[in-house]
Amino acid sequence: METKVIRHNEWHEVYEELSAEELKLSVYDDFIIKIMGDVKDKKILDFGCGPGVIGDALEEHDANVDDYDINEMILKILRKRVPDKKIKHNPTEIDINTYDFVLCNLVLCIVEDDEVSEIMKIIYNSLKNGGIALVGFCNPKIFNIHETKLDKRHLTGKRYKQNHEYLKEKKEGGYFIYEKHRPIEWYSNIFKKTGFGMSKIFFTDPYDWKGKHKIKDFVIFKLKK
Repeated sequence: METKVIRHNEWHEVYEELSAEELKLSVYDDFIIKIMGDVKDKKILDFGCGPGVIGDALEEHDANVDDYDINEMILKILRKRVPDKKIKHNPTEIDINTYDFVLCNLVLCIVEDDEVSEIMKIIYNSLKNGGIALVGFCNPKIFNIHETKLDKRHLTGKRYKQNHEYLKEKKEGGYFIYEKHRPIEWYSNIFKKTGFGMSKIFFTDPYDWKGKHKIKDFVIFKLKK
């Protein structure tokens, strides 16, 4: 079977693999839902929703979730079970000053530097005053660790403070993606320039990996408008 190498506009090619993830769900999705607290009747935007797994979970907690993604193939599948009025496929369709929460999960680490700023401006504008953005991606602090429970990464020899691209194998699904490494401080600066106040930085729960490392796979920024 041919190995898939996925760029950010090709996620529909691994839709089934994304939908079937269990380890990532237990490490990341469950964690972010926990730190959100009570979401009953809250208006939430899942920015870069993919197959909508986390949105489905939040709906089970009585949240009101809208989904946004640029991949039309994924949205076509999503429309089979999500009302069309709750799906956004263009930034101009995202209402401003509307959402209590905006989630941006594992999106910024697969787009170019200038796109990070543009995405954060859209998210900022979509939030109510006092609204919260939860922005998560792979923990840059483990950039020099070749393997974790979830992934294998091809190390580049670059330093932590250097923005660079690397190839990562996703163990769940067996495909490869290209990701961007950027230091946490780089992201913090972008968020501040956008206008966000920093509430807290979370790391997902640590686990022991082969007796060599304590791994915290993901970092999540809690940002307040």
